[in-house]
Amino acid sequence: MSEMEENNFMAMNVEAGQKYRTAGFTQRRFLNLNAKSGRNSCHVFCRRFFICILLLTVVVLSSVIYAAIHFARTLPDVCHTKECLRSAAAFKQSMDLTVDPCDDFYSYVCGNWADDHPRPEMRGEYDWFGERQIKIFRNIRAKLETNASRSDPKPVAQSKAMYKSCLDYAARKKEGFKAVSKYLKEFGLPAVPTLLNQSRISSRNYKFDWVSSVAKIQRKLGFNVIIGFDIVPDHLDKNRNRLTLEYFYTPGDFQFPFYEWSKFKPKGHSRSSKRRIVDSEEEEDEDENEKSLNPEDVAELLEQTVEAIHPGLNIMKWKNRFVPLAEQFIAFHKALPERYESEDDDADYYSVEELQKLTDSYIAPKKPYPVWQRYFNVLFDDFPNAKPRPDEKLQMDNGTVQYLLKLIDSVSRQSQAQIELYVWSRVASFLVDHELNDVESEQECAENVHRFLGLAVSYAIADQNFLTGTKPRIERMLREIGTEFDGIVLETDWMDAYTKYASLEKSKAMKSLIGFPDWIMDSKKLNEYYQGLRVDEHRYLENWVSAIEFLQTDRLRSWQVKNNRVWDMDPTEVNAFYLAERNAIYIPVAIIQYPFYYLGLEALNYGALGEVLGHELTHGFDNSGRHFDKNGNLERWWSNQTIREYDSRADCFVKQYGSYYVKEAKQYVNGSLTLGENIADNGGLREAFWAYKSFKKEHGPESTLPGFEEFTHEQLLFISYGNQNCQIISPSVAKGLLQDEHSPSRFRVRGVLSNMPEFSEVFNCPIGSAMNPEKKCRIW
Repeated sequence: MSEMEENNFMAMNVEAGQKYRTAGFTQRRFLNLNAKSGRNSCHVFCRRFFICILLLTVVVLSSVIYAAIHFARTLPDVCHTKECLRSAAAFKQSMDLTVDPCDDFYSYVCGNWADDHPRPEMRGEYDWFGERQIKIFRNIRAKLETNASRSDPKPVAQSKAMYKSCLDYAARKKEGFKAVSKYLKEFGLPAVPTLLNQSRISSRNYKFDWVSSVAKIQRKLGFNVIIGFDIVPDHLDKNRNRLTLEYFYTPGDFQFPFYEWSKFKPKGHSRSSKRRIVDSEEEEDEDENEKSLNPEDVAELLEQTVEAIHPGLNIMKWKNRFVPLAEQFIAFHKALPERYESEDDDADYYSVEELQKLTDSYIAPKKPYPVWQRYFNVLFDDFPNAKPRPDEKLQMDNGTVQYLLKLIDSVSRQSQAQIELYVWSRVASFLVDHELNDVESEQECAENVHRFLGLAVSYAIADQNFLTGTKPRIERMLREIGTEFDGIVLETDWMDAYTKYASLEKSKAMKSLIGFPDWIMDSKKLNEYYQGLRVDEHRYLENWVSAIEFLQTDRLRSWQVKNNRVWDMDPTEVNAFYLAERNAIYIPVAIIQYPFYYLGLEALNYGALGEVLGHELTHGFDNSGRHFDKNGNLERWWSNQTIREYDSRADCFVKQYGSYYVKEAKQYVNGSLTLGENIADNGGLREAFWAYKSFKKEHGPESTLPGFEEFTHEQLLFISYGNQNCQIISPSVAKGLLQDEHSPSRFRVRGVLSNMPEFSEVFNCPIGSAMNPEKKCRIW
């Protein structure tokens, strides 16, 4: 092969190789691209599949969540706070669900209450008020039993010392006899009655200034013997106080009632504020004793009193003198006039001089018998600036004046020794019984300290959190209830425009005192208030007298001062009050506890404490409160036509409650006696009900009560109201209850709810049922 041919062949091979490499590269590239494309397609598919699964999962989960939320929204919002759980459990325990609420709502709510609230043996009736009061006293006792600390204000430390002195029986007996003798001497009384020590006494030689003696007793011990005084708001001007004269005697019973911490007589919410409920047979026995005093029984009491004061005395040498002494006492008693019943009890004004002239004129032709100015001279001996002038006007009703004239006439006919015997017996038995009675328990000692040092004791339960947290909520509730009352007044069709306006003005001017006076938490102010009080841990009788004298001193000094004291009620009393003379509502801190408040739901709070607030507000417009104007002055401020319409509606209540028969007492409720409380009950719950409706409208629906999911909040409100009225009554006190201004609790519940269309509506009670009669009574 030639060289040229060889070069051409080589060139052809090179070209063919290049084509082959190019083709192979292209083929491999194609294959590589196909492989890569396959792998990408797989990734896309997987990714899209995963996204689909994820979206499906999200849709399913969203559906489940939506369904769960929707289902949860359809379930009731149940309250599980400790307050709600306690209320629910208590209601379940107390209710008798076998009873139809439209037949007997009281039994429906309270049918099983007695099972968990056994009545103490010493109490004839028992209710929530009594049970909670026992708790308060138990707390007070626990505070008093602790040792005084440096942080305690002086009055608090004194209250603890007084409590310890009450329990120190050995010291009481050791020092007690000396103390009683000391006080008798201070009052101008002998160690033993003069008639006991001497068989014959010359009236010319024996002198006893009984007027001075009873004035000193009043100033020191705070109770009336033959005559006494009090300080009352002026019935025409409640911005000032006036002195008044009183009388007091119970010769058939040597025991005295304890000194009253407050002399005011407010409208109270609970039964316990009015009177002590005792066995009706006991009352009948006491009445019988008043009518026929047995000389032997009186002689025995006199002998025991003398022997207690003088334990070392040879009592046997006077043994045969006590019966004649008792006969003298009974003779004095029988000479006293019967209580003068007057149809005209309106207050009037008499100067000391005018009263003395009336007295001298009444006993004529006997010589003048100066009493009244002498009585005030001794009473105010230590406070000359406060002593009333002869021309000072006293405020007295005609019945009291007529009785006092007869009383002085009767006393003026008795011998000085007989008067002394009577005064001595009253005071000596009073001191001996209180000092030497060794059956007092820790609880009774705590109650005694609380009775005399109420504000110092209240310091122990005063709480700043109450002032900043709870009190504003109570004030808001009261404002809302007041707004509803105002609306009711405006809607009435039986009041004229002027009376409506005056009623709204009185409602607006009504003061409210809630909890306790703020200043008692200030140690400096508390110390100033009790300045002058003396307490010794080993001298109980002196402590007791010192506390009474302290209170009396405060009264004697302040009667001429402008009447600007507002807190006269005891903050530790489980009760609520309305005082017409001040147009003021008092809600002590002691009642702001379960089951009246802190019930978990506002529906329950409005049904319990809300009704109490409405009750007290309505007292300002009941058959008694309506006679007092917005300033607390006794004044005619209603038109004649409005009064006639009011009386007609009030008569409906008298007949309604008068038809309720108390089988235990075999008597009917006194509809006239209980009228004021029944009006307050009916108005109070209606106002609380509509106030809660307004609250719910503003704040939205509340949670439900556990175990009561099927009940509406309005039904729960009525259940709460019924529950706070649960009560146990012993058959032996049933008659006594009917002498009270409050209807028995069963009929308080039945009367109020059967008059409320709102109740029948929420419980679907048919017309004509016991709780939904066709005829209903209503004023407010």
